Amino acid sequence: MNNLEKVCRICELGDFEQEPKIVTGGLLHKMYCVETNQGKYAIKVLNSNVMNKPDALEKLEQAERIAYRLKNENDISAICVKSVAGKMIFEVDHAYYEIFEWFDGKSVFYPDITAAHCAKVGEQLGKIHASNICVEGLYPENTVRCKYEWKYLLSALKKDVEVYSLFQENVLQLEQWDCDVVENAAKLKCNQVISHRDLDPKNIMWKNDVPYIIDWEAAGYINPYEELIQVLNYWIVDENQNYNKEKFDALMNAYLSWIDVKYEYWNEIFLCGCDAMLGWLAYNIQVLIEAQNPIVKNAAREQITKTLFELKMYDKQQMILKNWILQYL
Repeated sequence: MNNLEKVCRICELGDFEQEPKIVTGGLLHKMYCVETNQGKYAIKVLNSNVMNKPDALEKLEQAERIAYRLKNENDISAICVKSVAGKMIFEVDHAYYEIFEWFDGKSVFYPDITAAHCAKVGEQLGKIHASNICVEGLYPENTVRCKYEWKYLLSALKKDVEVYSLFQENVLQLEQWDCDVVENAAKLKCNQVISHRDLDPKNIMWKNDVPYIIDWEAAGYINPYEELIQVLNYWIVDENQNYNKEKFDALMNAYLSWIDVKYEYWNEIFLCGCDAMLGWLAYNIQVLIEAQNPIVKNAAREQITKTLFELKMYDKQQMILKNWILQYL
């Protein structure tokens, strides 16, 4: 009996009607479509490198409680884990699993993202921020992270000639962006809300033109305007990462129907606007250094190249975004 069968047995989901199929899309975890004689489910196998961290399980359980609260009390279109006997995460043979009722939706990506999509994303984001929920045991994050060790990561990449060359070209700029984030992040800590924190196109599924938010594991406290910049960078760009004013206005107007954007630290927000990208870049470099599986290493290379490009485009176009947002202040 394999582990997915054990999960189905423990959670009383029924017997397999066909072999589980792997579902593409996730970058951190593996997802399977599982059909049994009782229903159809998505079962997520959680990344062991993530789950081996001391506080990973607690943080994930808190994140799922956030999704439940926002869905049930604040009318957010969240796809939540299936709770079985009060449990949301299941351990089988030293691996962790989450179960979801199967959902027939799909994500949209550029060039298919329209202004209408952006408006609905802006509405969901505004509703989440305006909800300003509290979750027991979860508190605002008031410490500022340390700088990433970019030169150490560069030296560890020497065996990967292609990535090393690309990274070497950008390491000084990365250090400057990182310095800007760390020096300005403290000012953003005085205004935080609980939110999703990873609302990129792969984490929103669409059905009948309605957005449903998935993958809540990153949920926690964040400055709302910092997240707004992240979401704009995800949704209002084309395949070349160029900003689109129609999409920007659609997202902003929908967001503004829920929350005001008058704020004294917008300059600091823009300087910190690349923080999530820097974190994702550092994570994928670490994966590339440590991974043995060639498929995992190739996926990390792709993400490193993509994220470096996105960082450079954000730096290049930051003034455009600033000027557009100033029109709403």
